[in-house]
Amino acid sequence: MRNAVERGFGQFCPVALASEVLTQRWTLLVVRELLAGSTHFNDIRRGVPRISATLLKERLETLEHAEIVERRQTDGGAYEYVLTKAGEELKPVVTSIGEWGQRWARDIQPEDLDPGWLVWNVHRRLNAVQMPVGRTVIQIEFTDGPRDARYFWLLCNDGRVEVCLKDPGYTVDLRVRTTVRVLAETWRGLRSVNHELRCGSIDLDGNAMLRRAFPNWLLLSVYAPIARRR
Repeated sequence: MRNAVERGFGQFCPVALASEVLTQRWTLLVVRELLAGSTHFNDIRRGVPRISATLLKERLETLEHAEIVERRQTDGGAYEYVLTKAGEELKPVVTSIGEWGQRWARDIQPEDLDPGWLVWNVHRRLNAVQMPVGRTVIQIEFTDGPRDARYFWLLCNDGRVEVCLKDPGYTVDLRVRTTVRVLAETWRGLRSVNHELRCGSIDLDGNAMLRRAFPNWLLLSVYAPIARRR
């Protein structure tokens, strides 16, 4: 790891000193995943899928060196990454950046539309309280998705939601058929769930009661209520 002088800006301004750590490529996204509740290496990487395992390890070490993250060994021998007080204090910073981005950042481009990353975020923001007791299986089909990322399954079981990349073998209760862009823009709050359902760009197949309940299951992005200004 390079020392602070080598990667620094040569200024004692707090913004410059903080930027030495936080403005490194991928770092804020890693912090975002930690703030979202990810503690294990593989879960953090699922939230930042385009970072290599080697670089993620390096970024986590940098955050640990800066006392933003603490690496702990669990009783089972595995390691988890936990935000320190300094790390937790980054929550309003990251939130403010996200709010600014919702209002002013560039529009979504095709290269931004990663179906796996989208489903990973959807699974963290499902309103499990509104879902039926017991197991509910939701299949998502992206009609424009690449062959290896066309189908995903959300396995919801009494408040716990898992993402399955292969058919889990259970009966599907609700099928959601749409494009990556439509679901992504709906997730961002740029489209209305009910409007997309009415016009058929989000197509549901399953029990009528589950189809009616589906819009209430999607809590959407935390930034969805913020209107675009750009």
